[in-house]
Amino acid sequence: MNAKSGEIKISKTYKDLEEYTKKRTTELSGMLADFITVTDHYGDLICRVASILGKIPPKDEQDSMIRDLMADVFDFLYEVRPVIIKGKFEVAFPLGRRAYESLSLMVASYLDKKLAEKWIAGKEIGNAEIRNILDKNPMGELKDNTKELYQFFCQATHPNRTLVPERFLGAGNEFVLGAVGAPDLIMTVDFCLRILELWFLFVAFFTYINRQDIMAYDKEILGSYSKVASEAKDVAKWLVDNFNRLLEEYHTEIAGKK
Repeated sequence: MNAKSGEIKISKTYKDLEEYTKKRTTELSGMLADFITVTDHYGDLICRVASILGKIPPKDEQDSMIRDLMADVFDFLYEVRPVIIKGKFEVAFPLGRRAYESLSLMVASYLDKKLAEKWIAGKEIGNAEIRNILDKNPMGELKDNTKELYQFFCQATHPNRTLVPERFLGAGNEFVLGAVGAPDLIMTVDFCLRILELWFLFVAFFTYINRQDIMAYDKEILGSYSKVASEAKDVAKWLVDNFNRLLEEYHTEIAGKK
């Protein structure tokens, strides 16, 4: 579309938002390089599996549903990382929650055909019902673990005073929008750890349930998976160590101010 005469000009302040984002992305990309690398490797594995399944028709409606949810999980995990790297973890929470919900539904629907039929029929399924199914099956996950992960992603999906950052606009800061503010590194590292956990569970489960088709087309994928899973464990430890270090520094700083 051509610009019309008298069109309002975009301010330099608005245009600067892109520069703030580039600067923040460069900073955090360096800090989170190992996290970026391992999630790239996980993403590559899923793409390879999806390419194989693209040659094989679904066995039934349940299988088709599982594939749809796989794609949904991937899309949200893929899109959440750039948001994290911009330093906007509070914006990332709804994306992380969607990835978690689709992943838990995918696993539960594979384990319980009745649940799959219920979802295919368009009926509403609560996360508590899904957690109960996962808790009862050896291939699932303990209810306490899934509940904690669900609550983590829920805590900032809706605005609340604890996790809506105080910007201090006009009370010390002249401009506070976009990526201009420094992110909370403790929360950023914690969020990366949770997202890595989702990748770990996602790729492990989807690769396992499709292992026969995978081996028929690409025998190297399972070997690649083992390497990436080992890499993910090392990165998870690195994230935990940094989370603990940052938390200790924070408490030391607070104590010094008293």
